[in-house]
Amino acid sequence: MGMIESADTVTDVLRSEAASLLHDQNYYHAKAGIMKPIDEFNKMIDKRTQVAVDNAVRAASILRWVFILFGLVLLWMLWRTYDALRHTLGASVDELHEHIVRLGRGDITAPIPVPKGMSGSVMDWLSETQINLAKIDAEEKSAKKHNERLTQLYAALSQCNQSIVRCESQAELFPEICKVAVVFGGAKLAWIGLLDAHNQEIFPVASYGEGSAYLNGIYISTNPSEPSGQGPTGVAVRENRPYWCQDYKNDPVTAPWRERAEIYGWGSSASLPLHKNGEVVGAFTLYSSDVGAFDEDARKLLEEMATDIDFALDRFEIETERETYRENLQHSEESARLMLENSLDAVVNMNVEGIVTEWSGSAARIFGYSRQEAMGKLLGDLIVPFQHREAHAKGMRRLLTTGQSNIIGKLIEIVAIRRDGVEFPVELSIAQIKRGGEIFFSAFIRDISERKASDARIQYLANYDALTGLANRNQLNERVKYSISLAQRSHEKIALMFLDIDHFKDVNDSLGHSIGDLLLVELASRFRSTLREEDTISRLGGDEFILLLHNADEYAATHVAQKLLRAIEHPMLIENHQLSVTASIGIAVYPNDGEDLEALLRNADVAMYKVKQENRNGYRFYTAKMQTQSARNLLLVNALRQAIQLNQLEVYYQPQINVCDNRIVGVEALLRWHHPELGMVSPAEFIPLAEVSGLILNIGEWVLRQAVRQAKIWLLTGFKPMIMAVNLSVVQFRDPGLPDLVTNILEEEGLPPEYLELELTEGVALEDPQGAIAFMDALHERGVRMSIDDFGTGYSSLSHLKKFKVYKLKIDQSFVRDISTDEEDKAIVIAIIHLARSLGLKTIAEGVETAGQLAFLQQQHCDEVQGYLFSKPLPADEMESLLRKCAID
Repeated sequence: MGMIESADTVTDVLRSEAASLLHDQNYYHAKAGIMKPIDEFNKMIDKRTQVAVDNAVRAASILRWVFILFGLVLLWMLWRTYDALRHTLGASVDELHEHIVRLGRGDITAPIPVPKGMSGSVMDWLSETQINLAKIDAEEKSAKKHNERLTQLYAALSQCNQSIVRCESQAELFPEICKVAVVFGGAKLAWIGLLDAHNQEIFPVASYGEGSAYLNGIYISTNPSEPSGQGPTGVAVRENRPYWCQDYKNDPVTAPWRERAEIYGWGSSASLPLHKNGEVVGAFTLYSSDVGAFDEDARKLLEEMATDIDFALDRFEIETERETYRENLQHSEESARLMLENSLDAVVNMNVEGIVTEWSGSAARIFGYSRQEAMGKLLGDLIVPFQHREAHAKGMRRLLTTGQSNIIGKLIEIVAIRRDGVEFPVELSIAQIKRGGEIFFSAFIRDISERKASDARIQYLANYDALTGLANRNQLNERVKYSISLAQRSHEKIALMFLDIDHFKDVNDSLGHSIGDLLLVELASRFRSTLREEDTISRLGGDEFILLLHNADEYAATHVAQKLLRAIEHPMLIENHQLSVTASIGIAVYPNDGEDLEALLRNADVAMYKVKQENRNGYRFYTAKMQTQSARNLLLVNALRQAIQLNQLEVYYQPQINVCDNRIVGVEALLRWHHPELGMVSPAEFIPLAEVSGLILNIGEWVLRQAVRQAKIWLLTGFKPMIMAVNLSVVQFRDPGLPDLVTNILEEEGLPPEYLELELTEGVALEDPQGAIAFMDALHERGVRMSIDDFGTGYSSLSHLKKFKVYKLKIDQSFVRDISTDEEDKAIVIAIIHLARSLGLKTIAEGVETAGQLAFLQQQHCDEVQGYLFSKPLPADEMESLLRKCAID
């Protein structure tokens, strides 16, 4: 290689020599000898280098761990520093900076959140600072608001005092006070109410502010037993103390008014009692929008305001009294003059000599002398009758000499004389008056002519009937006592008659009470002419007369009763009215029928009613049997009053049969009374008593409702529709509310009106035909059927009958009973059936008990029948069984 490199020109020879040298062993040995020391040197260098490298690596590793350890220590120290800083600050620097900036701007509304476990940190300090600042701000606002409210109340108090000074009456002051409390005191509403102690009620008289409409129609009581009496105002007035309601919406006592007041946003209220002369007369009530608005300072100011109002009310009272006194004082002289001029009593002043020094207007009117004529004259010459003037003069002389008089200071009655010479009674009182060293007399004189006449009239009316001039009960009682005392000594009898005019009410109703009064006067005159002078005729009232016959036995009483009846029957002409009346007379005889007026009168009354129950126009003597019947009637009436409540009444039903197919087409409701002690009481006995006592209205309504209800039950049960017939009494017929009652019962029970039939007796219908027509028309319009019961027993007019809205005539059983044997009954029944058919009416015969009766009625084409031949009246359950049986058959 060297050879090649040293040659100037490289030739192939040189290349060949150089290549051969590469494969020369000697060359390699020489080269190895040269390279061995170099290799050893290199190994030594490598070893030394490796040691240096290892040492360097070891040092580097130590340094690396030292660095890592330093780094960890540094990181731990940094974490400790961060943790200490975080606990010190309590939040991040940015958050801390944000809250510090917000506090710096004065925004302390939102609270600063402090993380858990950061107590004592800067953030915790900032939070406390914010809370303290907020509390300070709230206290500042509250104090400011309190000061403003106190300022308002002070202003209100000042304005209140100005109003008190300015106003002259309670009516003027109250509206001003309410306005001041709202405008200056900051209240939303203020009102003043006055107490009505009698009704225990507080009624508003003045108000101002938002929500005054709330007071319209408000009811506030002071009665603690009422809810409206437990409110703030009621308590304040009743207990005479202010009532502070600091939470109006939640205070239990405001419950009755909370709903009405909620729309006004009231937070609290105050009610303070107002006084006049120390007595509670009302209340002053205010409302605020804030809860707890009435603190201690506000209370003191409001109590002071109420005290000032009390002072004003007392001042008004004093001013009123002072003004009244001033007016009275100003008009005292005029009043005295007017009193003298207008007094009913004559007032006469005279000096010690009896000379008139003052003569009132009444004295001029009573005695006829003018003031100018009387002044300076002796009183005795003016008013004392001639026959009494000497006695009057002696009395005046005695008074002048001794100073004593029998009439000074006393009220006496004397006879006086007028200017025209007419004497009349007067009441006189004389007063002695001393003024300074002067003595004069005042005489007070009253004309008592009218009073004397009234006393006489009263005395007359106390013993006599004002209309007829007959003795009244008082005088009758005295005369009976006197007559009995005479009869006891002479063992005589006394007859007492109780006389009652028959149908007298018809005279009053048809012709008027004035005609009735004239009739009674005429009868009284006839009684006087019939009886002896020693007998007594008395009028108890109305058309009832009591006649007392001295020394009269049964025979004499009979003779007198017959004379009285003949005298009464004789026609009378009363103001162009020809009247004929009759009377019923009951007679009781002393001592058999009673030993005093009460017993005799009671027993004669019983006998008289016995005549009424018969045919009237007669007389009856009292018997023990009558008393027994009267006692039973009283017992039945008293028991009947509770019969409905005690479930003693029951409705029975008697079927009504169609003559053609013997099918039940209706039932008649019949009332039955089963008394636990008296047993079954006949309707013929208790129905008239119920009518007389007025109980028939309640009983009739109960029967009608039971019958309608039962008819509805049978319809719902599935029975074929049938008519429910119910009887009406005369008392029910006269009740104008009956049509509405029938309609209401049908609607309440749900029964169609066409299934109800009301039976009206012929006598009741004919008693007032026009009323019956109107009554039937009213029920006909409501769809209720009507029938005439007991047809043939009255005196029906065809003109009326054709106007009656009825569809059926009921033939009375008195004609059916003997229909098989009595030709007259047959003729009557045939006539009724033909009449009904000609008028388009149905007929039904009651009281059918035999097959012969039924056959005759079928032959005459009577439509329906009812009676014991088919069934007696049955209770509802038995009637229902009969209906089921007939339905199966």
